[in-house]
Amino acid sequence: MSGGTEQADILTVLSLVKERWKVAKKIGGGGFGEIYEAVDLLTRVSVALKVESAQQPKQVLKMEVAVLKKLQGKDHVCRFVGCGRNDRFNYVVMELQGRNLADLRRSMTRGTFSISTTLRLGRQILEAIESIHSVGFLHRDIKPSNFAMGRFPSTCRTCYMLDFGLARQFTNSCQEVRPPRPVAGFRGTVRYASVNAHKNKEMGRHDDLWSLFYMLVEFLVGQLPWRKIKDKEHVGKLKDTYDHRLMLKHLPAEFGVFLEHIATLDYFTKPDYQLLMSVFDNSMKTYNVVENDPYDWERTGTDGTFTISASATTPQHHTRLTPAHMGYV
Repeated sequence: MSGGTEQADILTVLSLVKERWKVAKKIGGGGFGEIYEAVDLLTRVSVALKVESAQQPKQVLKMEVAVLKKLQGKDHVCRFVGCGRNDRFNYVVMELQGRNLADLRRSMTRGTFSISTTLRLGRQILEAIESIHSVGFLHRDIKPSNFAMGRFPSTCRTCYMLDFGLARQFTNSCQEVRPPRPVAGFRGTVRYASVNAHKNKEMGRHDDLWSLFYMLVEFLVGQLPWRKIKDKEHVGKLKDTYDHRLMLKHLPAEFGVFLEHIATLDYFTKPDYQLLMSVFDNSMKTYNVVENDPYDWERTGTDGTFTISASATTPQHHTRLTPAHMGYV
């Protein structure tokens, strides 16, 4: 993850931003900027510092700050600490979170999450998506690496939504849905993008939900049918012709309702978040999932602290699904 060789990092370890934030290490890069862990000399707390070069043509931090500020106080959103700019770079400082869901899934023995972990994460992600939509913005890059668990005992079971750089306001000043542009450039990440996004159509609230659907399938199966394909157009064609009902055989039966609902939505229609939430709630009842079950990464304790039998959270008939079950090549 440390910076690519093509250009020097904007900041170096121990550099000081605004006499207040001292860079400890680089924790991410790519997209349109770099992310550092820094120490806030005022509070002595570690924070996340995102920077983008002032020279860069595609400036996204302005959007990040706008959305982050609008969402302050909501459940799945990092605390905003500060922002600013100088002649070299723009920056935003926010609360630092723990491991993201992409890393957590890959760290699992089978590269999959249990039904219990998947349903509880999915529910939190849906809440996060509903809250960004409620302030008039689409996220447009819903994917596992844009969600992370908290870092403290008090927050480590809360999932946080990250990275609002690709967000777009879909309402006007009167809170009405803006007219869609006839053609919009592709935004997001190929693996999780909706068919709509691939067709360069204006994205709506339902497109964020399609990305969540793909995430849930990947959590339970470990991969998506287009995993091996690099070409964006090819992936788009496969998604367009793929019978998404094939994916339902990995998900609890209630997800037929989820898929059916998002498939009927268009750009203008407000999703029925309560209906989608009930899909998670009802599945949790079916699978006897309770809120304080340990998450998969919490049970890996080899010290025997978690000796919960798998049968406690999964019905007996639930077998491990292999890619072959999925009609994958």
